[in-house]
This record gives sequence, structure tokens and C-alpha cells, in this order.
Amino acid sequence: MAKYILGIDVGTSGTKAMLITTSGEVIAQKKDNYSFSTPHSGWAEANAQDWLNAVSSLIRTLSSHVDDADIVAIGIDGLYGGSGIPVNQQGQAIGPALIWMDRRAVLEASKASELVDNSTLMAVTANQSDPYYGYTKLMWLKIHEPDLYNKTDKFLPPESFIISKFTGEVSINYSAAGNLGGIFDINKKQWSHELAKKLGLDIKKFPNKFVTSTEPAGYLIKSWAERLGLQTGTPIFNTGVDVGPATVGTGVLKPGQVTVALGTSMNAALVTEEPLKDKDLIIWPYAYKPANYYYNFAGANTAGAIVAWFVKEFITEFDTNNGPIDLDIQSGDVPIGSNGVLVLPYFMGERSPLWDSDVRGTILGISLKTTRNDLYNAFQEAIAYSVRQSIEQFGTDIGESITLVGGVSASKKMVQMIANVTGKTIMTTKSGGEANLGSAILAGIGIHEIDPEDVTQWIKIDQKIEPDLQKFAIYNQYYKMYKKAYNSVTGFYHEFRTIQKD
Repeated sequence: MAKYILGIDVGTSGTKAMLITTSGEVIAQKKDNYSFSTPHSGWAEANAQDWLNAVSSLIRTLSSHVDDADIVAIGIDGLYGGSGIPVNQQGQAIGPALIWMDRRAVLEASKASELVDNSTLMAVTANQSDPYYGYTKLMWLKIHEPDLYNKTDKFLPPESFIISKFTGEVSINYSAAGNLGGIFDINKKQWSHELAKKLGLDIKKFPNKFVTSTEPAGYLIKSWAERLGLQTGTPIFNTGVDVGPATVGTGVLKPGQVTVALGTSMNAALVTEEPLKDKDLIIWPYAYKPANYYYNFAGANTAGAIVAWFVKEFITEFDTNNGPIDLDIQSGDVPIGSNGVLVLPYFMGERSPLWDSDVRGTILGISLKTTRNDLYNAFQEAIAYSVRQSIEQFGTDIGESITLVGGVSASKKMVQMIANVTGKTIMTTKSGGEANLGSAILAGIGIHEIDPEDVTQWIKIDQKIEPDLQKFAIYNQYYKMYKKAYNSVTGFYHEFRTIQKD
């Protein structure tokens, strides 16, 4: 009799669920969309109820495909929830989560650098001070929303919040704890009471139960089992921050291959045995074997998000799903350099490797001859330049190929463009690279129904796209201008921000 596992990925703009067999066969998958709020420039907030509703609905839908007794595990990951969801002692959400994209904690990040010197922060946490990290957002909440901060019993990552509802158990994955930054000792794999005290944060407001992605975080309680159409006692695995399971979903269970995940944001990652400190990267324990491996990544706050924004705001004849497909065709003949248009894709500031909260999206070279196809192509080139800048942070020993996953990998034009810009062979997978698949795999390993050695056999390379070296040589010139453009505008944006603030 077949056994089944549910993999759930709570994303920034939608939740994706997948039902697979323990031998890797995909039975069904579905996605529910929602949105997040941007009440001010640089702010990004999400509603926990949207996540819970989406997960509940998807589980009910997918579980109906098979007998409930045959679903033997659930793995749940989530977007980087930044501050986390503030919940009271009853486990109820009492405010929004300030998600990874939120850049409001600029002054708090600066203050953190005064309270804890950068060398100490790097030595203990392998990360730095920046509004990206959840601990700086919590410092902001403590100052600007003191009632909310004081009333909060725990700040929970998205997956932890949902799992606490389903199981009654509060936990945090090592990856989510590491990504919080600031107060997580990556060497000892525990909260740093010393750093928390220096930063003025209450350590009791964080989950005290750390879990790996392959040990049950809890078991489904009866009331939720009845609502979801599952059996009471089904083990649920907290698989942490989504890009970790997404990398597992490409078959990466040991150090080596560079993986680039391109969705709403972009993450270029390398798994290592030692953290790559002092390279302006984001670092935390890997989703698989967090005691042994580290996840090092750079990336863009807005990648696919700027394409979706462009379509939504300016291409009214297309919806956001089909628009990019049609625009790929229409802009196919636009030459390298987009007829003189260059885009800086920093629509919500930028994290690693630039670490700049003030910079914003910028279009350079626009003229009366510029067409929307030129603009669209320039947006795509900006994403490709961002990929190249990110992978260069890993140094020269990254090999000649990159595994590319995520929604943007479905665009043949974008895949070829990234190959041409980076000079690397781009490999895409026929199945894999989705966080929900990775979460299902991790849960299956956890219940000893999936052999890690088998996972790489599930992930089939769909295509290998070689770079056009002549175009690569031309793109080298434009890439230099892309980096120069940022250096030219960054001072302007730092000053411009002070005017806007006034």
C-alpha cells in the first residue's frame, strides 16, 4: 500500500502544497495566492491568518485524493518571517509579521552596531547588522510599538505559527533561528543570552525548542485532524526557511553545487561545511544536517516581484500570470543592453551583498524612443545582473554550472539570458527546486520512509543551457556599467531619504 507525504511551502505571495508518495511520485499539487501589505515605502507586513487559511484549505484539498490513514507525515516551511508573528499566551496572533522584505529598522540596525561591534556579531552569529534581520525589526517594535512588544508572549516564524496551531507545540527550526540573526549563536546552535541582553531583547519571547527538519516538531491534534481530513497524531515537521527546503528539493544534501532560486525574490546559495564569514553573505544552519552544514546566500529583495509589478501596473491587457509569457515573446528581439536602458532592481532596498536600505529601483537611459519591450527586457537583464553579482560573492571556486529553480526558471528567455550574463551553464530541473517538495523529502527522511541516497535520483535535469560566449563578452561591459550605476546613485538615495523623512 502506498504511503503519502504532504509538503507545504508558505510563501510571500502564496502557499504551495504537494502530495507525493514516499518513492517521489507527485500525486497532486495546488497553490493559493494572497498578498502582503506595504503601508509605507520600505515596509512589508503579512497577516498570519492568510497563511493559516491557505495551508488549511490546501491540506483539505490534497488530502481528499487519498485515504487519510495513508498520509504519514507533513513537512511545512515558510518565507523568512523577519520579526515573526507576535502571539499572546493563548497562541493568538495580535499583530502582523514584519517580513524579510521590510526595511524600516534602519536606525535600529545602526544602533545594534553600536551595542555589539561588527566583529563580535560576525564571530558569534556569522551575520551582521541590517534591517533585513528579524532582531533589528524586533528592536524597532520595542521602540515604536511597545504595547504590542510587551503583550507578545512569543514571536513565531510563519511555519512555527502554523505548526503550533496544528500540534499545540511551539518550536523553531535552526535555520529560522539563524536567519533571525543578532541573538543566535551559530557556533553553539542556541540563543545568545549575552547578545540579547546587549541588544535589549527579551530572550523569553522566542521559542525555546529548537528542531531539525528531520525530527517531528509535534503531532496533529484531534480538533485540527477533523478539520483537515487527516488522522490524529500525524507527525508534522518544521522545515524552516523556504529556500533551505527548496535547495533540498534540487537534491542538494551535501556541500557543492550553487543553487539559484528565482521567485518573488532571488537567492543564490552555496552549502558548505564551514560558514563563509566576512563575505557580506546571509548565513544559517542548513535545512538538512544543521549541525554539520551551513547555508550561505546572497540575493535580491525583488526579482520576480519587479516583473509582476511591471505587468500589473503597465500591461493592462495581460494578467500577472500570462503577461510575462507574452512579453517574453514580444521582447525577444530586443538587443543586449535594451536599446540603452539599464535598470537597478532595488525596489525595496537591497540585502546581501549590497546591504543598502535607502537605494530604490532606478531606470537609466530612458528616452522618447524607448518602448515597453525595451523596458521589460531591461528589467529581465537587471535580474540576471543581480544573479551574477550574488554568485560572485562565493569566490572563484564555484564551478561552471548553476542549478536554477523557481518560477522564473520556466522562462526560456530568462534562463538563456542568465547563462549569457553569468557565463555559466544553467541547469533546470524537470521536478525539484520547489520548497514544498523539499519539505516533503525532509519529512520523509524524518520518518525513515525516504532514503537520502534516493533523493538525487528523483531530481532529473530538464535542460542544460550553455552560455553564448560572444554575448557574454558584450554583457561583461554592461555588467560593469550596472555596478557603476549603483555606485553613482547610492549617495543620491542616502541624501534623498533624509529629505523624504523630513
